[in-house]
Amino acid sequence: MKAETCLPGDNMLPKQKRPNKGKSLIVFPNDYTVIDIETTGLDPSFDDIIEIAGIKYKENKEIERFQSLINPGREIGDFIVELTGITNEMLLDAPSIEAVLPRFLKFVGNDTIVGHNVHFDINFIYDNAENLGGSSFSNDFVDTMRLSRKLYPKMKNHRLATLAENLDVEPNGEHRALEDCITTQRCFSRMRSDAEASKELLEQKDSLSLSSMIIAETSNFDLDSPVYDRTFAFTGTLERMPRKEAMQAVVNAGGHCTDGVVAETNFLVLGNNDYCKAIKNGKSAKQKKAEKMRLKGSDIETISEQVFYDMLGI
Repeated sequence: MKAETCLPGDNMLPKQKRPNKGKSLIVFPNDYTVIDIETTGLDPSFDDIIEIAGIKYKENKEIERFQSLINPGREIGDFIVELTGITNEMLLDAPSIEAVLPRFLKFVGNDTIVGHNVHFDINFIYDNAENLGGSSFSNDFVDTMRLSRKLYPKMKNHRLATLAENLDVEPNGEHRALEDCITTQRCFSRMRSDAEASKELLEQKDSLSLSSMIIAETSNFDLDSPVYDRTFAFTGTLERMPRKEAMQAVVNAGGHCTDGVVAETNFLVLGNNDYCKAIKNGKSAKQKKAEKMRLKGSDIETISEQVFYDMLGI
């Protein structure tokens, strides 16, 4: 297909960083591989994997394990040593990422991935696989943190240790890859039971709100962005992009989205309401609610679509 010509002054959306990344699923598969990694930091562009592990399950029964330390080719800092328990001495004779990752990818195969806050792990694996010239790490995945937020919305936070504590799951250690795999699988098994008991239809995407389906595609946020850590809602039809893409742009910038106007909403973005039959007196119900909240002192602003793009820098 011939590429579109972009006239001077046209704004184009940024290229998706990991175009072949798998889909985030809300399911409880019977066959899957639980994964976890330990790293020297949070940014795949600058930091390294120092441990990788996986446990393969068939019909919910463990059949195989994989675990390896990885020598990053440089010394790791005291903070990471204290956090993970992995020392420079332990890594000295460990194999390189070039030796370990192909074996790990072969071990995982085409399995659905399960992990806690697993976007982090997948982004590191995806980028390293590409850097080594292999195929993209495109396995679909289930994030137990996302499941936790859906099943237990009142939990104080959804870190793995907190989830295990709330589910009466005995942690199998923490901040080592294989141990976290074991704890994650125990929590996953318990959540499966809770979902079945409460008849939650988690496997059906149409039971989810749009905002809950939008997951950040990067962890490298600009903390100075006016979008970072701010919450957006939308009303009407946007002229330049579908609402789902606009929400994706928000979360990729470190912001949050809500489907409706709620107490946490900081900005309501106005789209084109010309074709909305529900509009009365020129304003949508969301806009009217936002105005009432603003008059009562809420931290919410109603902005145009163009101001929204200016905030994003696109």
